[in-house]
Amino acid sequence: MPGANYGASGVAVLLELARVLSGDSLPVWLVFFDAEDNGDLPGWDWLLGSRAFVTALDQKPGAAIILDMIGDADLNIYFEKNSDAQIAAQIWAQAARLGYGEAFIPVPKYSILDDHIPFIQAGIPAVDIIDFDYPYWHTTADTADKVSAGSLQAVGETLLAWISEQER
Repeated sequence: MPGANYGASGVAVLLELARVLSGDSLPVWLVFFDAEDNGDLPGWDWLLGSRAFVTALDQKPGAAIILDMIGDADLNIYFEKNSDAQIAAQIWAQAARLGYGEAFIPVPKYSILDDHIPFIQAGIPAVDIIDFDYPYWHTTADTADKVSAGSLQAVGETLLAWISEQER
């Protein structure tokens, strides 16, 4: 099944962040998880990659930010209800300062089972940045023509600005 937004949009932003942050002194881990969603296959667990990562951690990061389905041309990212409210508020405020307030909507809307959950369960503050209103999720219509470079830029610039404000 294609996954231009569902699978690839977060990866695209992380790869660009890796390029931009390559000379930065702030310790930032860019982690790519797999086996988050099993497509409702009976007997298969979810969040396998993130759970394995959190279990193997030798040191806890200060925060975890998950990017999922953030390339939708009609970007509407609401507060995810399980996410750390303080960090989410910082990120959404940063988006507003950069002019992306229409895409980052500071209203709780969904409670989502996603890769941020194992971090939260381990006591690590985590935020899920996700446009869960994406109508092509888990369909063969999740193709590149549904993805917007502007949406990827909005999320990437917002995260880069937020990361740059963190303590060194």
